[in-house]
Amino acid sequence: MPSLAEFEELARLIAQARRKVWNSVARILALEGEAVLGWAVVAVLSRLGPQSQRDLADTIGQHAAGISRQLSALDRAGLTTRTEDKSDRRRRLVALTARGRRWHGRWRPKVLHTVRDVLDVLGGAERAALRSALEKVLASPSSAPSPGPKRKPRHPR
Repeated sequence: MPSLAEFEELARLIAQARRKVWNSVARILALEGEAVLGWAVVAVLSRLGPQSQRDLADTIGQHAAGISRQLSALDRAGLTTRTEDKSDRRRRLVALTARGRRWHGRWRPKVLHTVRDVLDVLGGAERAALRSALEKVLASPSSAPSPGPKRKPRHPR
């Protein structure tokens, strides 16, 4: 039976590996004043097409409020648009503009090169095994309840 320390170590390694990739991409984008979260949003929209803000947040693994702020910046830059979802008026669908598609095309080779630099320490079979293992974890149902709204922690007096 795995120990709590093993689970904590695995969670730490996953978080640090994500941060290493994220920070590497952030450095190249920052050279021209671009944001890594903006890249992540545009890349998801390019790959999956129009998405709700909630789906974007879930796919990228970011808080919905952060995605909303980033979308405001992307909208102002003319890279994305938000429209009412005809099937659910409460939802807003986010889509790339033609300018957003060109922006993505410009940055994609630079980002891929940077990510390859980080992940090339793994062979093709290792990358495939890692992807498969992580997809398996993400596809399994969670037994823990969702966190719900954030609350201030209670401190004993």
